[in-house]
Amino acid sequence: MLKKFSLLVSIFYTLTLSALCLIKINGIVKEMPSFNDKVGHAIAHFIFVVLWFVVFYYKLNFKYNKALAYAALFSLVYGVSIELLQGWVTISRESDFKDVLANVLGMVFASLLLLCVKKHLIKKNNSLLF
Repeated sequence: MLKKFSLLVSIFYTLTLSALCLIKINGIVKEMPSFNDKVGHAIAHFIFVVLWFVVFYYKLNFKYNKALAYAALFSLVYGVSIELLQGWVTISRESDFKDVLANVLGMVFASLLLLCVKKHLIKKNNSLLF
């Protein structure tokens, strides 16, 4: 059932993340310490990579490594694009190279986790989605 909706969930997550990254949130969320912000970026891109990996591997039937590479590359391009848009399009947000590094860190952790479970998933023909 979750496989069926993986594309919709991934698109919804990406659009929601985009909105949160581009709208003014000063009145909604109090200023976070810089460290918490970076952890949030890493977690957001960790989830991003896992969700899009599921789409590429289970929904679009890419080979495991190709699905992982596409999800990681998509995360990288998306993260850099959002940071550039924050600097160019928004008044209340600004680009931050440290945010890009946090995004990459989340992408790397997700990729490493997916590589670690690769043998288990392929050997047992299991799924990340029940």
